[in-house]
Amino acid sequence: MNFYTRQRGFTLIETLVGSVVFLLVALSAYKAFGVLMDAVTISQAKLAGTTLANEKLEIIRNLPYTDVGIVAGLPVGKIQRNETIIRDNYSFDIQTTIRSVDDPFDGIIEGNPPDTSPADYKLIDLDLICSNCKTLTPLSFTTLVAPHALETASTNGALFIRVFDASGIAIPNASIHLVNTQTNPDTIIDETTDNAGWMKIVDAPIGINAYNIIATKSGFTQDQTYPPDGAAGANPVKPDATVVQQQVTLTNFSIDRTSSLIIETVDSACVSLPSIGFSLTGTKLIGTPSVLKYPTQNFTTNTNGSYTIPIIEWDTYSALLTSASYDLAGTTPLAIFNINPNEIKNLQLVVTPHINRALLVSVKTSDGVAIDGATVHLQKSGFNQTKTTNSGSCATPGQVFWNGLGSGTYTLTVSKVGYQNNVSSFSMSSWQNKIITLMP
Repeated sequence: MNFYTRQRGFTLIETLVGSVVFLLVALSAYKAFGVLMDAVTISQAKLAGTTLANEKLEIIRNLPYTDVGIVAGLPVGKIQRNETIIRDNYSFDIQTTIRSVDDPFDGIIEGNPPDTSPADYKLIDLDLICSNCKTLTPLSFTTLVAPHALETASTNGALFIRVFDASGIAIPNASIHLVNTQTNPDTIIDETTDNAGWMKIVDAPIGINAYNIIATKSGFTQDQTYPPDGAAGANPVKPDATVVQQQVTLTNFSIDRTSSLIIETVDSACVSLPSIGFSLTGTKLIGTPSVLKYPTQNFTTNTNGSYTIPIIEWDTYSALLTSASYDLAGTTPLAIFNINPNEIKNLQLVVTPHINRALLVSVKTSDGVAIDGATVHLQKSGFNQTKTTNSGSCATPGQVFWNGLGSGTYTLTVSKVGYQNNVSSFSMSSWQNKIITLMP
């Protein structure tokens, strides 16, 4: 009798299924191990950062109170604003902020009566960022340091900085750059506003036009103070801040999101015209009587008849042609227009070849809204024509245009149902834009 031993093996499918299960288990275990190691690394880095912060705070606590401050900062002292320290192979970028605090317990400097010793104690804030750690979040530590002796009347003042947008809403985390070259050494502060848009400096050294301040934020415009006889002229609208003994100096800054402006030059049939020169002028003043924040700047459209200004501040602007061989025959919107914060604005300039004298009449309401369908009557001896605003083949809201006019004195009558007539006289020159405001 022959006996055969039958041995049962694994099929290919069973082998594949088993391999997949083993692979999933192995990957899960590897991932769990990786997470565990990351947690250990983060814990070690956090422990190193905490130990380092405690050492820094202990050094600060053992300094004489008058030395607790920032080198070239306010309050001035012997502590560096920014440092990089390596501890246990972790590189930490340390930013130290120190502020004198006006505690309301004994009154405040802006109170009635004012606190003549507003610098009651100092607030120390340490922010640590590990530059060679993968996932460690920034660490922040705060402590208070108080003087050993009783307060004495301050010989300094206070500087309060407030930042808000075009609507008057406070802007938190706005960047403040402050420089005072009247101190020794120069005072240089780079900090951000709090959640209410404030940066308050108590116990600031006194000085006339001593503090040059710039306020901005990523993606926002910039507002600043100017020294007398500087870029803003002899009379800046917002001069460098003056701090007076035991008084509060309040400075306000208005910034908002930047906008962009797209300009297109076309002919009377709305066909693009390339290489047309134009100018743009703002209205915001940085100095009186006439120092503009955005003075007249000249541009030229490209081969497609367009030009883009990618970053521009909200303001009221006026546009003019600078190409001598063309006249401005109309615009969309009106040639004097507003740009709002965070806006993409389109400006179309309708141009026509220059022929003798030209007249552009722009008709608007008192709110600056263009009035279409208004009747514009232009006459002088030997000339009498009437046109209707925005009646051409290419849109020019609230506007009519004449060219090839002769010299002399013209009478201009503008009317529309529901508005009072407007009658004026003027002498004709090379090119003019008569802006007419109709009243209800």
